[in-house]
Amino acid sequence: MFLDVKESPVLGKELSEWPLELLDRIVPDVKVIYSDVDGTLLGPGGCLFKNEEHEYTAAAAQAILACHLHRIDVVLVSGRNRHQLQGDARILGFQNWIAELGCQLVYDMGETVVLNAGDFRTEGKTVWEAIEAGGAPALLLESYAGLLEYHLPWSQNRECTHIFRGWIDTLEANELLAGEGFADVKIIDNGQVKRRSELLRADIPEIHAYHLLPAASSKASAVRKDRDLRAIPKETTIAIGDSASDLALAPEVGALFLVKNAITENSGLLEAVKDYPNVFVTNHAMGAGWAEAIHYLIGRKYV
Repeated sequence: MFLDVKESPVLGKELSEWPLELLDRIVPDVKVIYSDVDGTLLGPGGCLFKNEEHEYTAAAAQAILACHLHRIDVVLVSGRNRHQLQGDARILGFQNWIAELGCQLVYDMGETVVLNAGDFRTEGKTVWEAIEAGGAPALLLESYAGLLEYHLPWSQNRECTHIFRGWIDTLEANELLAGEGFADVKIIDNGQVKRRSELLRADIPEIHAYHLLPAASSKASAVRKDRDLRAIPKETTIAIGDSASDLALAPEVGALFLVKNAITENSGLLEAVKDYPNVFVTNHAMGAGWAEAIHYLIGRKYV
């Protein structure tokens, strides 16, 4: 059973306008797909079957089936913790995933966990515990009182990253961390979230989720480490995502597809995309955009 590309949606431009020869050259055969989860594979509310208009669709589910039928390894890459991703992977039939924004590489349904934290010292603690003991979270919460708080309940039960929500300048925050002796950690913006809190200032224009993690950890370094560990050629890999942290995967894979909402929700990404010749933007958002990329990459062989 194969999905017919002629029945699928087209990509960000009509296929005749795409540099198809370039795409075919940089990714002649796809074996591994590194995929973001929320806002990319999953739609509103983390639902596989909802598109950006909250309408029900089977597009992403059908594309997942196509990956299984073609023996393509889909590796979930997310800020979610490894136990959350294990549940997602079990339901979707995947075996491997990268958790906590690249801090952990997990294989064979959780049988093997590889830490990706560089030289960060844990002294027998988990990475999360070591970060807390060092004092970086307390510094941020004190310095940005009213602008930052823990992102409950998602900040609970974690082994590596501390998750906050609020509205801060990450460049300024990382300069603060380095100046106070915390150069071994960094805080990154993982996108806008809807959940608000009465403890945060009412004049905050929007709420974002922020991850505090070891300086060496990232989605990009995790993908690079996975390719090294499993001897995966770059030209057999793609990534699909919806954020700046996903755009950083471009140098580590053959091609990167950003789903449409990555651009509509962050106009700055559109300008950044120009720096990467192997990045493509889909015509549809979230799971429908995910399906577009899969339909083309698989279907091009059978038309």
